[in-house]
Amino acid sequence: MTPKKSDNGFDGLVAIQLCTKSWPGIVNLTPKDLGLEDKEVPEFYHLGNKKLYPAEWRQAFNRKVSEARRFLNDNTFDFVLEWVRCSPKGRMAKTIERLEQFKVEYLALADEFCEKYDSIREDWKAFCELKWPGSWEKMAPHYPANSQVLRHKFDMFWTITEIKAAEPPTKTSSQEILEAYSRAKAELESKCKEAVELAFLDYQKRILEVVTGLSVSLKEGKVIRNESLEKVRNLHNWAREMNIFGYKPIEEELAKLKAGLDGVDIQSLKESDGLKIQLAGLADQVAAVASKVEDVTMVSKSYKRMIDLS
Repeated sequence: MTPKKSDNGFDGLVAIQLCTKSWPGIVNLTPKDLGLEDKEVPEFYHLGNKKLYPAEWRQAFNRKVSEARRFLNDNTFDFVLEWVRCSPKGRMAKTIERLEQFKVEYLALADEFCEKYDSIREDWKAFCELKWPGSWEKMAPHYPANSQVLRHKFDMFWTITEIKAAEPPTKTSSQEILEAYSRAKAELESKCKEAVELAFLDYQKRILEVVTGLSVSLKEGKVIRNESLEKVRNLHNWAREMNIFGYKPIEEELAKLKAGLDGVDIQSLKESDGLKIQLAGLADQVAAVASKVEDVTMVSKSYKRMIDLS
């Protein structure tokens, strides 16, 4: 197993997985909860759940997790394993810094929830008993004993892993092991090729969406905010840092667009139709290159993997 020295391969990537823990506060209903016998509920029915705290809190936790995952997805690519992303090593410091902020926000919300746990539970008890008298005795056993126990149920963390293959079998390995390794190697090659192609298409799509939006706004005289211009300026750095493919045409056209935006602000755009036409043309040039889906095959063929399985 020998690393291939290249800036265009898995030696430039790491795998990252974002993990979260929470207390969902949801347990399954049973026939007894509804005053029924087991035989009265057909096997193809699902009774639903008992919710142990108000939906607003659950939604607040879910929003924080969704924000963190959305950020991670925007700054990484799909990988061959479910729920695992791959990231250029050169971008990891920025990614981790932002994930740390999401973690602080998530745990601060967990702290607030735990501090208010007793009152939340008492208010929920009153609400449930008002809606369905006698329901609380069926729900009470499912609550954490206290806020300290509850707090341990919340966390946000991530794992970062180098992308490597298993050690190849020795020449003295059994035929069964050699054949299994050969099958695994072929499957890995196939999945890696698919992952690279999907990542490149995703890379193109994200860039295309931004520059097409700019072009349309300029041509149709729509309102353009400073934030939109800044997003386009930042796109060049993002594209360069996320370019794990060794594919330069998009970067080159983005550099021209970024140069064209130097010194440009909202006022200068309002005062010059010629500037709008010029920038729209530069954005269209980026879009033309980013639209070349046929280049995905070239990219996947030239992509050098870190692990030599031969």
